[in-house]
Amino acid sequence: MLRASQGHRVLAVCAIAVGLSACAPRPQDIETGAIASRQPLEKAMVDMPAGGPAIVGVVERRYANSTLQEIILANRARNPNQNFIKVTMFGPVKVTTGPENQFPNDPLALMNAGQEMRWFMPGVKMSVSQLYAQNRYGSFGYATGRASTGDSCLYAWQRIRAPDHDSTMISNQGTIAIRLRYCEPGASDLDLLNVMTGFTINAYFLSPGWNPYGSPPPPPDELGKPGATVLPDATAFTGSVPSVTRTVKPKVEVAPVVSDSEVYVPAISVVPTTPVDGYATVPPP
Repeated sequence: MLRASQGHRVLAVCAIAVGLSACAPRPQDIETGAIASRQPLEKAMVDMPAGGPAIVGVVERRYANSTLQEIILANRARNPNQNFIKVTMFGPVKVTTGPENQFPNDPLALMNAGQEMRWFMPGVKMSVSQLYAQNRYGSFGYATGRASTGDSCLYAWQRIRAPDHDSTMISNQGTIAIRLRYCEPGASDLDLLNVMTGFTINAYFLSPGWNPYGSPPPPPDELGKPGATVLPDATAFTGSVPSVTRTVKPKVEVAPVVSDSEVYVPAISVVPTTPVDGYATVPPP
């Protein structure tokens, strides 16, 4: 039998043990302060056009106002740096960092484009194009150049945002910024531009107010109306099915074997003379 004083001491020790166990830290995963993380290839925000270039890596950075993906593309060029397409989506992102980590959402000035090109295109003399270019998301600017290694290079930039007259405080909000750095040996300017015009954005914010594309364009006036003829473009009928070229092996004629007892009379070859009025004349025998 325990005395009353001993029982109180046992209860006090038990209470202290329970309190210490409750205050002990629980097991947790280690967190890092980096805002960049590697993502699987299928999580890329864009799909590249058929035929490439292929996506070989995705690095994602989360900011307080946006999410940026640097999508690394396959590279066969010999000049330094890597091919990539950067996609920055501004919108109602999930809070994963402090409010001070804001990514700038300003239109790209030509001066800033030059600074970016000097950073991503070291040693390549780039020339900003004065020609108008547009893909399915709107107009974009670009510059082309040729590296000392012979590689053809393209740097393009685009800002996708709904027109001001379509944007309101609760609808058509959001912006998508695009940067493309691409070098390819022996490529023409059109080959490089096909990458900028061929990609597809496959990411979005599931929010009713997020729509940087604006209102969809109306159908053509003649579509579906009687009296109007609508046919595919003439180029749709050319080159869609490549012609098949078959190689025909020439027949090899074997001369007949003539025995000594046979008399062989060589054939007389008839050679046409100069054509007269489009027809060949044969000399008399």
